[in-house]
Amino acid sequence: MTKLSTLSIIIAILFFSISCKTKKDIIYHAPEDDMQEELLDTLVITDVAANLDSLPKEIHGSATLNYDIIHTKLDLKFDWANQYVLGTADITFKPYFKPINNIILDAVGFEIHSVTSVISGKPYKYSYNGTQLNVELDHIYVKDEKAEILISYTAKPNENPTQGSEAITSNKGLFFIDPLENDPDLPTQIWSQGETENNSRWFPTFDKPNERFTQEIILTVDARYVTLSNGTKISSRLNADGTRTDHWKQDRPHAPYLAMIAVGEFEVVTDSLRGLPIYYYVEKGFGKYAKKIFNNTPEMLTFFSNKLGYPYPWEKYSQIVVREYVSGAMENSSAVVFGDFVQKTERELIDNDNDYIVAHEMMHHWFGDLVTCEDWSGLTLNEGFANYAEYLWFEYKYGKDRAEYHRMNDMNGYFSQVMSGGAHPLVNYSYDNKEQMFDAHSYNKGMLVLHMLRNYVGDNVFFESLNKYLKDNENTSVEVDELRMAFEDVSGEDLKWFFDQWYLGVGHPNLDIKYTYNDENKVLLVEVDQSNTPKGFYPIFKLPVDIAIYYPDGTVQYYPVTINEKKQRILIEDLKMKPATYVFDGKNVLFAMINENKTTEQYKAQFKLSSNFMDKTIAFSNTNDGNIDLIDLALNEGHYTFRSMAINAIPDSLVSSYVKKLQDMTLTDPHSEVRRDALLKLLNIEEFEPTSLCKLIMESEQSYTVLNVALQVLGSIDSEKAMSYFEKYKNEETDQLATTLVGLIPDEKTEYLEYLEKKAKTINLYYLFDFYEAYQEYLEGKGLTTVSRAADNFFNISSDKNGNMIRKYMAMSSLNKIAEDLKTRYDATPSEETGTVLVKIINYISQIANNETDPTLKDKYQGIK
Repeated sequence: MTKLSTLSIIIAILFFSISCKTKKDIIYHAPEDDMQEELLDTLVITDVAANLDSLPKEIHGSATLNYDIIHTKLDLKFDWANQYVLGTADITFKPYFKPINNIILDAVGFEIHSVTSVISGKPYKYSYNGTQLNVELDHIYVKDEKAEILISYTAKPNENPTQGSEAITSNKGLFFIDPLENDPDLPTQIWSQGETENNSRWFPTFDKPNERFTQEIILTVDARYVTLSNGTKISSRLNADGTRTDHWKQDRPHAPYLAMIAVGEFEVVTDSLRGLPIYYYVEKGFGKYAKKIFNNTPEMLTFFSNKLGYPYPWEKYSQIVVREYVSGAMENSSAVVFGDFVQKTERELIDNDNDYIVAHEMMHHWFGDLVTCEDWSGLTLNEGFANYAEYLWFEYKYGKDRAEYHRMNDMNGYFSQVMSGGAHPLVNYSYDNKEQMFDAHSYNKGMLVLHMLRNYVGDNVFFESLNKYLKDNENTSVEVDELRMAFEDVSGEDLKWFFDQWYLGVGHPNLDIKYTYNDENKVLLVEVDQSNTPKGFYPIFKLPVDIAIYYPDGTVQYYPVTINEKKQRILIEDLKMKPATYVFDGKNVLFAMINENKTTEQYKAQFKLSSNFMDKTIAFSNTNDGNIDLIDLALNEGHYTFRSMAINAIPDSLVSSYVKKLQDMTLTDPHSEVRRDALLKLLNIEEFEPTSLCKLIMESEQSYTVLNVALQVLGSIDSEKAMSYFEKYKNEETDQLATTLVGLIPDEKTEYLEYLEKKAKTINLYYLFDFYEAYQEYLEGKGLTTVSRAADNFFNISSDKNGNMIRKYMAMSSLNKIAEDLKTRYDATPSEETGTVLVKIINYISQIANNETDPTLKDKYQGIK
């Protein structure tokens, strides 16, 4: 999945998040103002103990397979009013090896109507405990003897106790969105989310990642709806009652959690690649943007197929956007589901493409779908590769700097988790809860380790090894040793040391590097100390590395060494002249905390002489107040982050000399974030008059990132003009301006209240937190009628059992904020009217807290009184 995507997935989620800031002496440091936000599939930051002794003692392995499901055929209809699945499941299976006389299927919250033999039509005896169906077979089946049973059932996913994790906010399995069409602001949809083991809430199966089967899914729905499932739609039939029956079939086996269905009114845009059908499913009105929303899909499929030497293995490639999704995205075989945060207009896509998450989910079709981790302890065998796909794509399509910027953010996301919550092995057989595996280890560390492995063995060996791994293990589940053996078979080298320390060991090295140069002998002593690596981490890391030595004439020499001692001294002799600077990890490959004893002048030289993105970022960050003479250089750098860093580094004492440059950059810089930062810098100059520049921006700027700032400025300068700006942009096809527009609302007219209420229900999660905060500020001191009306809306949002967990929480928090405001008013000036509204809101809060069934929300609500 993606980790809304670090790292900010919703690492940016206020609700659950951890700060991504790093200490000043950390080498790999991303600019705080420019951390890339990602909603990857299910990345989350969790609290995991740093010390091995504190890890749970239970060892998790793959599920025991007593039988093997060969084929699953589902015939499904839906009771929309009750949110039921009316289904039959035709399941073909055989003993895995030993004889069997029964099978136990996962089926959570079902009503079982019958279980019969497909061959004889006779009923089977069965027992059902609410979560598992135990079917007694008609005789003892031996190895390779097939059986086929037909289960008639009603699944009631909305009536089951549900629980959300910080990665996947609900385990309901199947979701009905506005099933009765009561909400004009929501589309009516059904969609599934199977990972980790939740598809057994809408069809009976053996819901473990080491099972796999081929499948058919037959969906009967109202004829106006579009359907999507895995594989190919082999038939579609209109029925006399106004329904339509679509028959989907997938011939390649996959794990149960990858089965999917989606139903709704979507625009479907078609594409193709050498005979492979490609489909983009988006909400009505977004069809014209679909190919840009799923940018470069055909080229990406070609790139990964060629890079892996393994053609895309599934029958089609579909991508669909759904509402109120409970994660970031999900790599269901041939039918990827995305949350609506990717559904952007052309203007929203400016410098904000979806390439990273499209690449992530696509790579899963080899790593995760074709070859699947056998247990969640090895989740990185799915997610580490998917994260690395983002790097590979950026490197190929946009150049090394964008790829390295992405890797730096992944590294910071991992370090953030370790500093705040601890570390665990990358392949973690001792996890406490399988949902904890969706963290910055499985995703970020997995990617960073693969990058080191690639650089250690070289590109040819790396990609040939991946090809062997895929071919040897296609259509099966795997553990990490199978990856290691593929690399060993291709390279001819024993790599147990690498896999032991990086996949099975804990943590990462902390390296203190000290340089001593002897000018007389022209030798450089490099002292490497791993002693500060935290207790409980792998004791001594073996680290092949190339030390870079930069000379004043612009040349560089690399010295390959292997660090394998706790304290190690390296003497580099016969240098041609005194170096200008040195970089221990000269090719920017290591995954480590590195602290080097370099002077400001050496860091300046590093910025000027190195072409590596991380070297330059580290150098600029470590020059502190001494980087004034780097500003002009950085303002003209190719990657936009350096230009933004330079703008923010201009000291107040010199900013007046940069006004012309900043004005030019505000209007003409190729990247919107630089244009925004240049404008913000100008606004901090006391004598600068921004009106004319902001008006020019309003006329010519296409990016909402910059437009937002200008809109705030002009709205604050001219309150009468503010209204006209609100009217102009209130119906814009974006939520990016919504928070600013709240600040432009002058009074309590019904049309403004309706705008706020609608946005509260529908605003994209990317902008939800700022919007709700602005909405709360707007309500402070407003009339009781307005406040009461807003409270009713928040109550409806928080009470919606089918609603998004994050939105529900923010609505509940808003009710609490309103109650605090009214209490302050009442204490200052008691009145019956104020008291009545306050009591109503207190009752709302109590009802929501008492009626909430989601354990995560119940826990959060403990602090709201």
